[in-house]
Amino acid sequence: MAEEGTVGDQVSGSRRTRTKGRESRRRILEAAAAVAGERGYEGTSIAQVSKVSGLPASSIYWHFADKDALLAAVVEESIELWLGQVTRGQGDSLAERVTDLCLGVARTFSESPDFLRLVLMLALERRPVEPAAREIYLRLRGEAIGRIAEELALVRPGLAAADARLVATYALGGGDGIFLASLTVDADVPALFRLHAEAIVHLVEQAEAAGS
Repeated sequence: MAEEGTVGDQVSGSRRTRTKGRESRRRILEAAAAVAGERGYEGTSIAQVSKVSGLPASSIYWHFADKDALLAAVVEESIELWLGQVTRGQGDSLAERVTDLCLGVARTFSESPDFLRLVLMLALERRPVEPAAREIYLRLRGEAIGRIAEELALVRPGLAAADARLVATYALGGGDGIFLASLTVDADVPALFRLHAEAIVHLVEQAEAAGS
């Protein structure tokens, strides 16, 4: 019985260690997103992430090899929420689907502002050796454009593939602009995205009419 108790204690201790490790990782990622969203890639350091997270640098290095690996993980951890919102609209009509998609993106502004600031900074920053975080974001952004184009084609089969991709690229670019506006003025983000949805619908209908 003593041996069984010892094994049980070891299993319990292992579970507590894993739980503690997951919690530490989450705190580190949240802190890294906050620091990088404010300072950008170059301005972010392990020391700053340590200060914001309240965890020692040794703990950060236990989870991540370096700053590049840490910020790459921030992008990977947050990208699924973002992709889900920017690529999957609900509704049967073009207007319903586009409006739902745009309002979903608007929700991510309040849910993930640090992540959005980080990825916009990554998109703008260029250096001889690109960080893994930027490469991941740009690759997944390209995938998002493809998915949005597919969504448009589902409700507008007559839309040419090139036109669908062009409108999808515009849709993401317009969302970037609204996010920037929300950082500089007291913007009504949902209202701006409803307006953005109307513009997207108009562009799709115009492109479809021109191609028919």
